[in-house]
Amino acid sequence: MHPVATIVRPFRRRSARRGQSVVEFAMVVPLLMIMVLAIADFGRLYASAVAIESAAREAADHGSFDASYWLPANVADTVASMELRACTAAMGSHLAGYQGASDGSTCTNPSFQCSLEWGGSSVACADYVGSVAGMDCTNVVDKTLDTCTVHVRLDYEFRTILAFGPLGVAFDIGRDSRYRVADLTAPTP
Repeated sequence: MHPVATIVRPFRRRSARRGQSVVEFAMVVPLLMIMVLAIADFGRLYASAVAIESAAREAADHGSFDASYWLPANVADTVASMELRACTAAMGSHLAGYQGASDGSTCTNPSFQCSLEWGGSSVACADYVGSVAGMDCTNVVDKTLDTCTVHVRLDYEFRTILAFGPLGVAFDIGRDSRYRVADLTAPTP
């Protein structure tokens, strides 16, 4: 054998292997990037769902704290205060796509809905005029009666980073929170 031929052959094999590695790398990297983006989107989706749930709880908890909030003269202020708490909590959690007033007084993404419920009946909070199916929601003294329940629902449109195949561009996240109306007192320092 010629000594030059033995030197050239291994060189050709190495360059062919290098080319194969580059092709494999070029095929795998896009798949890995898609997986990383999908994982990031899932994390964002989960964090958004937790933030929306927390905001709904904040509003429902406030509305159920004191039965006098539901006296007809106080209803408008109570509903505005509940929406303020829900929107401020949502805004404070830095939701991507949050839409609302800069002071948190109202919001459209997430959207706020509130109702008072009792005995299978429901009345929108803003329309409450003293009773739900004959039940006075301010009557919490008689412990033998069930009291009304404050129901808050927040709906949030989550937009993905990556729209791929069966995955959509947006998901609707809806969270409900319900608390019974009670007469609680804040602790004094």
